[in-house]
Amino acid sequence: MKKALVLGIEHEMGSLLCKNLAKYNWQVTATLDDPCQPIEITPNLTLAEICAEDVDFLDELIADCDTVFLHLPDPTLGGQVIFSLETITTLIAKHQRHLVLTTNFYDIKPSRLSSMAFWRQPRPIPITLPRKLQRLLEQTAAAGAHITVRCCGHSLSCALEDGYLGMLIKETQNKLIVQSPSHYTLNHYWTFLPDLAENIVHQLSTQGDACTHTPLDVTYYPGHQASIKDIARCLALSSGKPVTVTHLHWTLMECISLFSPLFRGFLGMRRLWQHGSTFPSPRMNPSQSALFHTPLELALQQSWRRTK
Repeated sequence: MKKALVLGIEHEMGSLLCKNLAKYNWQVTATLDDPCQPIEITPNLTLAEICAEDVDFLDELIADCDTVFLHLPDPTLGGQVIFSLETITTLIAKHQRHLVLTTNFYDIKPSRLSSMAFWRQPRPIPITLPRKLQRLLEQTAAAGAHITVRCCGHSLSCALEDGYLGMLIKETQNKLIVQSPSHYTLNHYWTFLPDLAENIVHQLSTQGDACTHTPLDVTYYPGHQASIKDIARCLALSSGKPVTVTHLHWTLMECISLFSPLFRGFLGMRRLWQHGSTFPSPRMNPSQSALFHTPLELALQQSWRRTK
């Protein structure tokens, strides 16, 4: 039986990974640093309460597993595990384990032409893993570990603490208002985290070592390419209320960002929202991993229900 260590079961992605690993009969150990959080107990699951000082305990947990799962979101969104990535990767390299990292934390590299006065047509902006993160992962892989990185888009969660979408939705008694940070027909990458978790575990469980044929495997998860207009249409079906799309006032966001790290992070993505994005390499080939995709309407319906 394969053994997995999931770091941060109290966060959405950690909980989803545990459920899917149990479905595929993995032996799962999951860490949590807040025992007050409600945790759904699944078969073959062992909980390990841990704090920032328990590095030796983390060392033992990693030594006793085959694969370590970690979700690394944009830091402004929170949801981080209590150990630094440097600490985790050092132990991964020490025991030469397989690290599966999911993230939507990127560097944004706008084109020089897009900033020129005569360049009016929005062009998608290339995004890549941050250089510091890329170097750290390369060093860990060079030390003998296997690293699998699945890059994803904005979370489709409607909860404010889980993604930017919750920040854009305002609800009144009679309707929903979706604030559009870009042209309402411009597509962006969105990820339904239950799909991402299921596809990762399915691939690892059915393909085994074929998933780790290279020391460092970075691919981009093909979630939903959808516009705010598409999101609004699906929210109307999910909530049963009419939805109005309004333009987001960036000047107001600048004022709010003075007091909120979350809004500062959102403001830092202004060019990305206005121009859209493009990935620097081919995304995951669906034929290789038989990807499951929940239709956008159903994904938002499920996300909406979880916030109630």
